Amino acid sequence: MSKKVDVNRRAFLRGAYLTREGRAEVSQQQNPLGPAPPWHQGLPLQSHCPGCTQPCVAACEPAIIRIHPQHHSHAGVPYLGFASAGCTFCHACVEACPIDIDASNEPVPRIGELILDRATCIAWKDIICMSCSSRCPHQAIKTRHHRRPLVDDDACTTCGICIAACPVQSLRITSLGPGP
Repeated sequence: MSKKVDVNRRAFLRGAYLTREGRAEVSQQQNPLGPAPPWHQGLPLQSHCPGCTQPCVAACEPAIIRIHPQHHSHAGVPYLGFASAGCTFCHACVEACPIDIDASNEPVPRIGELILDRATCIAWKDIICMSCSSRCPHQAIKTRHHRRPLVDDDACTTCGICIAACPVQSLRITSLGPGP
């Protein structure tokens, strides 16, 4: 019989809330590390995935499906990590998933919202970059005045390809829903 560890209680008892760094670390352990895989948005992944063999991870050709580690409050739940590639929306994760998901007639879902951090983006510091806009297959990142990138939310599919292209990690995708 496995017990679910209360991360908040353990952190409190260890004094993690006493420092700013400790509070940030505890907060990071409570928030999902990335959005859920496509077509899995809004599903009860916390109750289905932790005991699963995670065939979605092996089925993902770009290898962007990751599993939250054991010490995390979402332990065993898959998320998308865009550090090296983006989602191709190939349906392989849906076909491999033991949860009955019918995505055959579904349009490509929005994984989340693409956020551009202008404070860390080098193009917003007057350095010519254009890495994200040149990699976007949907031309959802436009460059405007002085070649500064702006995200066109209507054209963006949140595939995450631009995230891997950014040399300073100024892009991230936030979940649309409550998370995994």
